[in-house]
Amino acid sequence: MAHFSARDVREILQTIEDGITFVPNISKLDKMKMRSQIRKQTNWLSGLTNPKAELVFLKLQEKLSDVFRLYPYGFNEKLNKLIHKKVADTQSKKYPENMK
Repeated sequence: MAHFSARDVREILQTIEDGITFVPNISKLDKMKMRSQIRKQTNWLSGLTNPKAELVFLKLQEKLSDVFRLYPYGFNEKLNKLIHKKVADTQSKKYPENMK
């Protein structure tokens, strides 16, 4: 069973958190609340077995809908590419080249 590593989870969530800095007209308190929501996603991301990129991205959008609607144009594509890369890395760890 393939899982995201702790490093992969941190990188995905850090990317989402970094996107908040580009959102104008939001108070510091609101940004802190959003960051807290984002960090709460660590457990389910870490617990996913055999993650699929589309499923992970859609589930993140669902769980963090109020955060995602504030992001600037192009951010979703950047995050989606990162998730696809992390899933591919996870799959390559599951099936090493010498085992095929």
